[in-house]
Amino acid sequence: MIPARYRSGLTAKTVGITCLIAVLVIGATLWTSRAFQRLDALVVNMTNTEMDNLMTSVRLVQQTESLISLGLMLTAAETQHERRAALIDLTDRTAWIGQLTTEFYDSGADTELIARIEHTQQRLSDNITLLNSLVRDRIDGQASDSELAHIRTLATENRELAGRLSALMGYVAATMRTQMLDQSRQLSAEIQTHQQRLTWLTLLLLVTALVSGIYFEMTVVRRILRFQRALGEPDVTPDHLRVGGSDEISQLGATMGRYVERIQSQEARMQKIHTELAFLAEHDPLTELANRRHFHVAARALLEQTTQPLCVAIGDIDHFKQINDRYGHAIGDQTLVHVARRISAGLRDTDILARFGGEEFAAVLSVRSSEDGYRIFEQIRQDIARHPLTLDDGEQIGVTISFGLTMITDLDARSTLPASALPALLNDALRQADSALYRAKRAGRNRVDMTTAPPSADTTGTAPV
Repeated sequence: MIPARYRSGLTAKTVGITCLIAVLVIGATLWTSRAFQRLDALVVNMTNTEMDNLMTSVRLVQQTESLISLGLMLTAAETQHERRAALIDLTDRTAWIGQLTTEFYDSGADTELIARIEHTQQRLSDNITLLNSLVRDRIDGQASDSELAHIRTLATENRELAGRLSALMGYVAATMRTQMLDQSRQLSAEIQTHQQRLTWLTLLLLVTALVSGIYFEMTVVRRILRFQRALGEPDVTPDHLRVGGSDEISQLGATMGRYVERIQSQEARMQKIHTELAFLAEHDPLTELANRRHFHVAARALLEQTTQPLCVAIGDIDHFKQINDRYGHAIGDQTLVHVARRISAGLRDTDILARFGGEEFAAVLSVRSSEDGYRIFEQIRQDIARHPLTLDDGEQIGVTISFGLTMITDLDARSTLPASALPALLNDALRQADSALYRAKRAGRNRVDMTTAPPSADTTGTAPV
């Protein structure tokens, strides 16, 4: 089976146009060759035949004109030697004229004209024979007066016949010249016709080449440029690479479209993976809360932006080790998720909440006063205590949490602090909240404790472990 590209593809189109141009070129070459052969035949015919006929007619004119003088010489001969010389010359000239005339007859000239020439030659030849006999008698002294008169009559008639023959030959020469002029004009017309046809054929070749160039511009170059422009766009879609037709370019567009789809699919997958990795880099994979690193970045940004008091809280699940030991780490993970959701539900979306590690959580939120901060985390503590964790088998596990709080106030004065003071201020707040958490643990757990000492911007402090 013939492949599609050889039937209707770009290859078939290229081969078709190439064959068309090749046929035109070959046809033009053959036609030009035949035209030159025809012109060459005309030139050869004019040179070999017509020129020979013209030269023969000219020589015939010259020889027939000489017959007149030879006839006079024969008539006026007084001695045997003069008569014999004149007679030999006249006979030779007559024979030569007969031979030239025979060649002229073979050239296919006018039959009527040839008949008149033959008749004149025959009469002239008969007169010369008779004149030769009469002149011999005159030289021998045997000619009578009537024969002498006949000699003069024959000489006069020969001059007339020679003159008539000369005129006929002149007419023949004129006819030959006219024929040569006609053939020359015909040759000129043939050359001009061939030049015109060759010009039109050249124009046809040029138009074919131009149309072929425009065709390839429209069907090949522009579609490739469309691919180039489409690939240069910031957002490339497979639709931009679809072009009509069923040739190799359309197949290339379809292939490129599939590659674009695969690349975009891979990019979307990589973007999803990147998003997930970015999320995992800043969040706890179990509770999906912010991790310690993200908490510090977000809390420092909040310190730089807000002017309201900030409540810094650290919470720790009570007796979490006992839950792990009794129920296993899987239930412990469920407990962490349960507590994280309860804490998130008690805070606003703009508040910062993170899992610090293990069963410990940290939060920073803007409040109007320390009382508001205490009230928020007291409600969260009570909500967690009232809602135990329900396992798949229906068993419920009571969970409680303890919080330690501290306040960061006078944030209007942070503009006077050095750039390194804000992280130190946050670290000191976390230490105080951690101290308050230990007090809550020692006091019996499941409670909220708030420190009264404000944190200081001590740049030597470190965050609690």
